[in-house]
Amino acid sequence: MKTNEGGFTIVELIVTTVVTGLIVVAVTTLFITIERTQHSTQLMETATRAGEQQIESLRNNNYGSLTPGSTITFTNNLPSNLPTPRSATATISEPSTGIRRVDVTVKYRDGSKQKSVKLSSLIGQLGIGQ
Repeated sequence: MKTNEGGFTIVELIVTTVVTGLIVVAVTTLFITIERTQHSTQLMETATRAGEQQIESLRNNNYGSLTPGSTITFTNNLPSNLPTPRSATATISEPSTGIRRVDVTVKYRDGSKQKSVKLSSLIGQLGIGQ
């Protein structure tokens, strides 16, 4: 006696469920990784922008006010969306006569890791367009 019953066996249903579950886990992991990467990139961009603004502010000041060997702390000027603990410093040096070098370091926390952005710029006695 043959019966022609339509439908799926329990093995087929289990295999389909497992494969679907693996695909859902893979896609979810991908989205979480993308979101974390975007967040880290946004924080780095914010820190970089804050450092660039400080360099421009120092560049717009009088050249004579940039004392070689001095360190300027501008932590209070950092954007509030940069996670704490955070700090920012600008160190002034004079690599050659008539040139000031500004080294800016912005530090912040990204999750459980301490990150930092370092920027440097040369500022001449005659200004930007020497």
